[in-house]
Amino acid sequence: MDWDDYKYFSALAATRSVRAAAEQLGVNPSTVSRRLEHFEQRLGVQLFTRSQRGLTITPEGAEVIARVNEIAADLGNIEGKLVGQDQRLSGLVRVVIPEVIALSLLVKELSRFQDLYPDIEISMVPGHQRPDINIREADVLIEPTDHPDEHLVGRALSPIAIAAYGSQELIDREANEGVRLGGEGNIWVEYLADSEMSRASRRLRVAHAPDALIFVRNHSLLLQLESVRQGLGYGFLPCILAESDPNLSRVGDIPPVLGPSMWMLTHPDLRNTKRVKVFMDFVRDIFERRSHELLGAELNSASLG
Repeated sequence: MDWDDYKYFSALAATRSVRAAAEQLGVNPSTVSRRLEHFEQRLGVQLFTRSQRGLTITPEGAEVIARVNEIAADLGNIEGKLVGQDQRLSGLVRVVIPEVIALSLLVKELSRFQDLYPDIEISMVPGHQRPDINIREADVLIEPTDHPDEHLVGRALSPIAIAAYGSQELIDREANEGVRLGGEGNIWVEYLADSEMSRASRRLRVAHAPDALIFVRNHSLLLQLESVRQGLGYGFLPCILAESDPNLSRVGDIPPVLGPSMWMLTHPDLRNTKRVKVFMDFVRDIFERRSHELLGAELNSASLG
């Protein structure tokens, strides 16, 4: 039995894409395709059907992945109990975090953590890759949600404010053309992703601009930000991204609202692991000092008043 085969298979089952699985595993797509082909030949069954839209798991493949997940969970429980006893301030901490939060907050502060704990290595994984912390594919999960995983432990760090923004060029052009914000003819960009932030943004757009024209839909928050910056349409964005951007302005009389809170979570077996604990304390301090950036100017002023 070659456990690497199961690792490749699990990545394909999670992503349904050879290219995405290769990116997750840090190898070439041809390597992933070759390993899948050899694995299917060894088992004597077809695990996926291939099409231009990607991979679809077969009933035989679904049975294999169910067994693999069971074994991974058992191994993760054993590993977690051992790791949880580790009191060294050294080793690897794997952090799942939205790229925009990493870029806006964490990366700017990591040199300080490096000075404090030079023997701890940080591995940051974008939230959209969705490694499973329950089976030890990650150590710390930072995500915006109002429904944190009940099997994990942690705390809410800060709510996130969302508001409508547009490029100044677009705002001036539509004002000159007499286009009413939220009315017929308004151009918006839509944020489409499997996340609570995306769903909150879409609800706000429907509520405030139900008749909008939508030409661009983004599956990434960074792409959504850049689309609004380039004047492709108005869009709802987290205030921490847009407030400090000189190319963007708040639009109309649409008030900012609180979206999902940012949570930081870990597995119960890891909460007393020294390197995980000091990292989580460090992140907590960042959010306490800079929570005003997540709230935005207007909601921050209201909370102070």
